[in-house]
Amino acid sequence: MIVLWGIAIAATLTLCWIYGGYGVFLQLLCALSRSRLTRLDTPSEHEWPTVTILLTVHNEARIIQQRLNNLLALDYPADRLQIVVASDGSTDTTCSLVRSMNEPRIRLLEYAGLGKTAAQNAALQEISTEIIVFTDADILFNPGWMKQVVQHFQAPEVGAVDGRLCYGSPAVAQVQASQGRYWLYEMKLRRLESRLGILAVLSGAGFALRRSAFVPMDPAIGEDCIVPLDVVSQGLLVVHEPEAVHFDEFETDTGITMRRRVRMTLRNWQGTWQRSRLLNPLRHPGYAFALWSHKILRWLSPVFLLAATVASAGLLLLQVTIPRLLLAGPYAALFLAAAFHILFERRRRLLPGTGAAYSFVLANTAFIIGVAKALAGWQIRAYRNT
Repeated sequence: MIVLWGIAIAATLTLCWIYGGYGVFLQLLCALSRSRLTRLDTPSEHEWPTVTILLTVHNEARIIQQRLNNLLALDYPADRLQIVVASDGSTDTTCSLVRSMNEPRIRLLEYAGLGKTAAQNAALQEISTEIIVFTDADILFNPGWMKQVVQHFQAPEVGAVDGRLCYGSPAVAQVQASQGRYWLYEMKLRRLESRLGILAVLSGAGFALRRSAFVPMDPAIGEDCIVPLDVVSQGLLVVHEPEAVHFDEFETDTGITMRRRVRMTLRNWQGTWQRSRLLNPLRHPGYAFALWSHKILRWLSPVFLLAATVASAGLLLLQVTIPRLLLAGPYAALFLAAAFHILFERRRRLLPGTGAAYSFVLANTAFIIGVAKALAGWQIRAYRNT
């Protein structure tokens, strides 16, 4: 019985740390410390560095011209901005649409299905500008995005800068709304870690990298995972710029959401452990603390969720008491709410609050599948839009 109490309490406290306590602790640290990074003056028009935007695509004919027009409209000196479109095995009219724009600042590179990361590696061999921006075809930048990000590179200690991803259309369904709340917490963590100088994550939707800090990437690992780890391994900082906003749309298909999260977890788990020295608190105390709290424990949260649920249920079966009901009740309510969401969604009805529970269970299911696949040695190299 003591063992069950220990498991239930330890697992519950760990879940509280992952999904709330860590953020509160970072806020306290920020209140007690000063930011490591000092904002420098905005450069004059002739002082902005040269930038290349790397847009890696596969069959994006529906949106490619809209995306390129969005990038060309950025408030940045035209003679210092280039765009490289790396088409990885596109079989639709993506390439012909890019050519038809007849824009001298856009360069098209075509590859025969190398996979997204391998195509990025190849394209980067053709790029020599001071700053490289990574982004996706289904993202839109606000007009001031580039200057807001690039100005940070005046500080020589900065190696990469991450923008703030927002979801541009109102979230109607409960699951989408709960994903939004989850992402707001993620952005909060990045903002706080950046202030403390311990940020080691980026969003592949939009970030900039100092060209000299680039390290060729493992084709099985995504740039959003491996690039920030390589940057901080070189003694440089990763910075989050909340004013550099870029927009995406919520994915309405939960099947696609599930597959994306599984792939993300698989690749990020493998990539993080490839740089396992950063997880050693004796060598990198700040980054180890952030990576364990922000990434590793979150991916392992389904293990803690299952352990807490089983242990608290076991205690309740042995004897029904108020403390045991208070411990087991939230877990029972979580899974019942998720089940009710599935049941009523099929009938095109939604019960208030069940979407958040379903989204949480869905995310944790994806985490455990992704970690299991990673431990089994699965690798993803092919470019996939969904």
